[in-house]
Amino acid sequence: MREQYKEFEEKLNKNEFLRKHYECMPFIGEKYRESGLLLIGESHYVPEDAVECVNIEDFYDTDFDDLPKGEYKDWINTRNVFEKRVYNKCDFKNFFSNPATEIARVINRSDNLTMDQRIAAMHYYAFMNYFKRPSYDAGKTIEGLTGKDYRYAYEISSAIIEILAPELIIFLSKKAYYSFCESDKNDKLRSQYTVKSVSHPSSCWWNRKRKDGRTAQKDFYDYISTIL
Repeated sequence: MREQYKEFEEKLNKNEFLRKHYECMPFIGEKYRESGLLLIGESHYVPEDAVECVNIEDFYDTDFDDLPKGEYKDWINTRNVFEKRVYNKCDFKNFFSNPATEIARVINRSDNLTMDQRIAAMHYYAFMNYFKRPSYDAGKTIEGLTGKDYRYAYEISSAIIEILAPELIIFLSKKAYYSFCESDKNDKLRSQYTVKSVSHPSSCWWNRKRKDGRTAQKDFYDYISTIL
């Protein structure tokens, strides 16, 4: 186990869902404690034919260890996905080709980045997806959400948030953020933590100016500048 996980692992493993679905464990960068920044994405995205690996209806009742071996398991394992980039220096594709690069630009206050700078920036935050079930329409927002999807998303995400105790939470998905707010009755978590949201860094709205003249990238920059 990597050193930065040890502080949180015992508490995370007390959660029955996370013990069975450890693919949903958050990635935690080595310098997370220096920033306290938690980024929350929407969901993992896998090809439609991955449905053969597990039915949508059975996802929550199927332990990760019981899923068929193959690429599908790699695609939905959050820590595995991040650590391949952070420690094995795999290509920055999909999430990593644009969003992670944008985040690194903000953290480094520079547009000219080396691969080492991109990787170093990833150590300053923790990351998880809000919806625990993956989208089976690769590259597109998750659809067909059920009551179980909403319930597990909020309950498990809340448990992780309380364990990580972040200084700042930024949702990188408006859909996830609005769902979180709807479920966060009486502002239970929003009264304890600073919670912000921006458009996904790979969307056209990341750099597109709104009527107020601002962009999501500028919002993100201002949010994290308060803690970095």
